[in-house]
Amino acid sequence: MPTTLREFKAWSIARAIELKKQLLEKYPEKRERVEYIIDLLINKLRNLRVFTLTDYLAVLYDASKEFPELEALMPSSKIVEELLKSGD
Repeated sequence: MPTTLREFKAWSIARAIELKKQLLEKYPEKRERVEYIIDLLINKLRNLRVFTLTDYLAVLYDASKEFPELEALMPSSKIVEELLKSGD
């Protein structure tokens, strides 16, 4: 599991792309919504800094209400602590 912000961003973007494929197969009728949410999450990750981590987690939480599969992107509290300590 990632321990630095850079590793977390790379891991999360790769995982989001995998989830996008799964979501499009499972919800073909919601293609535009799936693409919008994954693009939103990837853009948040691309610009993620320690001080914007809370915003990313909140957006991810909201998105997972619509697509529960996105919970797979939610880091554990231990990883969040490590990211906050890393200060990247």
